[in-house]
Amino acid sequence: AGRVMADRGADPIGAGPARADLSLVDTLADIGRALRREEHALVERPELAWQQLHDRLQWADPPLTLVAAERERRSRPGAPPWVRRRTPLRESEALVRSLTGHTHWVRGCAVSPDGSFVVSASADGTARIWDLATGAERHTLVGHTAGVNACAVSPDGTFVVTAGADETVRIWDVATGIVRASLLGHTAEVWGCAVSPDGTFVVSTSADQTARVWGVATGAERLVLRHTDTVFGCAVGPDGTFVVTASGDEPLKVWDVATGTERITLTDRGQGVNACAVSPDGTFMVSVSLDDPLEIWDVATGKLVRTFGGRIGIVWGCAVGPDGTFVVSAGEDDAVRIWDVATGTELAALTGHTETVWGCGVSADASFIVSAGGDRTLKLWDVAAAGEPSAPTGHTDTVMGSAVAPDGTFVVTASVDHTAKMWDAASGAELRSFTGHDAPVWGCAVDPSGTWIVTASWDETLKIWDASSGAELRTLAGHTMQVLRCAVSPDGTFVVSASADGTSKVWDVASGAELRTFTGHDDPVSDCAVSPDGTSVVTSCGDGTLKVWDASSGAEVRTLTGHRDSVTSCAVSPDGTFVVSAGADTTLRIWDVATGAERQILRGHSQSVGGCAVSPDGALVVSASADGTSTIWDAATGAERAALIVPGAATSVAAHPFAPMITCGDLGGGIHLADIVGIDLGPLVVTATRRDHALTVRCPACRLDDPVVGDLGAEISCPRRGCGTRLRVNHFVLGRLESRRRRKRSR
Repeated sequence: AGRVMADRGADPIGAGPARADLSLVDTLADIGRALRREEHALVERPELAWQQLHDRLQWADPPLTLVAAERERRSRPGAPPWVRRRTPLRESEALVRSLTGHTHWVRGCAVSPDGSFVVSASADGTARIWDLATGAERHTLVGHTAGVNACAVSPDGTFVVTAGADETVRIWDVATGIVRASLLGHTAEVWGCAVSPDGTFVVSTSADQTARVWGVATGAERLVLRHTDTVFGCAVGPDGTFVVTASGDEPLKVWDVATGTERITLTDRGQGVNACAVSPDGTFMVSVSLDDPLEIWDVATGKLVRTFGGRIGIVWGCAVGPDGTFVVSAGEDDAVRIWDVATGTELAALTGHTETVWGCGVSADASFIVSAGGDRTLKLWDVAAAGEPSAPTGHTDTVMGSAVAPDGTFVVTASVDHTAKMWDAASGAELRSFTGHDAPVWGCAVDPSGTWIVTASWDETLKIWDASSGAELRTLAGHTMQVLRCAVSPDGTFVVSASADGTSKVWDVASGAELRTFTGHDDPVSDCAVSPDGTSVVTSCGDGTLKVWDASSGAEVRTLTGHRDSVTSCAVSPDGTFVVSAGADTTLRIWDVATGAERQILRGHSQSVGGCAVSPDGALVVSASADGTSTIWDAATGAERAALIVPGAATSVAAHPFAPMITCGDLGGGIHLADIVGIDLGPLVVTATRRDHALTVRCPACRLDDPVVGDLGAEISCPRRGCGTRLRVNHFVLGRLESRRRRKRSR
């Protein structure tokens, strides 16, 4: 508060109290918005409050004076380390807050009639009631013995209905969170539920191919409405006289509540329907399915009125605005979309979820939308702030691999969306897309010269691409299952691949020929890395082990054991003395290469660690975890130095070749470029190469070669004018033969 007041006092002379007060109000409003968007993260990591708020407020327009001042103060020598984003988050300005607490997918959501609370249904077996004013959880509804697929709120807001995979429907008291009734009768998983406008009956839908109508007061089963396939969704007409059901056999059926007879069956559709909704005036229905995303039907005639929303993927949920002028959809593309009913025009795309959005709801006053995501969150959106949809940019699915160019100018990422992309490391702008794989791309690497990149794909191939043009240069085929990761040798002459077929292969870059295959793992090989002298290859595996191999002969040198679950990633230190591994057991481990001994166990992540990297001075380890953090660790002590929180899960990570910077990918396709503030790198570790009978080293910062003066292992400064980067020359020389010669001379 003191800094806000100081900012207020810093207004130009003559601004006057009214202008100062307005500045204060605007500043506090910006801080409030940032806090609401970050509160779910700050509950877990309150010590990162400044960092997380800064990484939102730094993009304010006009800039906030207090943010710049505080950034300068916290960037002074001796201040605690923190991580500063270079790129903004990929999320809509309409995002108000995220509600977290569920431990599995959130499958459904519903808004209370007065807009004071929201209900969520989750695959974790619970439903939860949330206070919308504070974001606090009021009640956790525990009782289902399997996942909860859907939920609904009564018209007076006094009870909630849930539909469970345990074949039951339950009615809960909102005030106490206690079960009022369990409705038994379905013989398979219950997928949907709805409450009548007068609150006297409940409708449920099930994989037993029925929809059922239940009396709320008695819990008795009134009607059984039969389909010939799973019934996924349902809705009740605004007058309570009819029910609509969505099934895999027919698009929609309209039933008379009094008699249980079919009024209308809609038959001119090829695919079943995932969900449905009825307009507030009862004149039209909306359905969403596996093929045509949204369709509007006339209730009276059963005729199809309009189809819209093509090419956005499968839509899983829908809701109609309270005035019937717009429809909201929830889809597999991680977005919530708003559509104009009259024209079918897309009005807004709300981005912020990092996995499939399963359900959505609209408040009675149309002021906000709530969505349920596979990223285990509920999100609240301000309808008034929802802008017009923009052309999609970046990856459209999970980023599985990251790499930074040797000169630090660009970043390459690999994605489940079948592409690899190149990004400007300074601005985060997309430079190029590499398309040609027929399946998800899980790995990528850049050669030491920065002129080409290699990608690894589930289509069982690797591809080599020209970095400047994006042209495909070569395809490497030979694996019999998905290729998961790849690495390039320090001299750029060979590529190593890791595959789900349980092998790792070495490939000649010039010819594309397969040179050798490493066999010995019992499960998919998840990652691979090459030692800085190019003589060894390290692989990690789903069998919980790492192996060190002789790159020339293919002989197994050593097996590293200690992880209690799959090993997901590995990296070698720039001096070749240690290996880092990341595991599904939530730990990272540091291994001594010479002995195979475990040096350190890095503990702190709460979920699987999917990526790891080592800083260019060998002093830091960086990790990416499904708990939504990328953490920077001290390699010597194992202590956490700093952490970056990302949306959803952090899936990949890479370190900059000469600066304290990282790049991290996330589950939703986001790329996060960030500087580590308050940690200065030590001497950058470099390996000498023999050129024209002399040993030279290349400075990572200026990319120029200089002769080695003095002994190997010495610390030097780059002699180039204007550079002066501190370097530590490895004790070995690139390549096995040269390494042996140097060792013989030293004897």
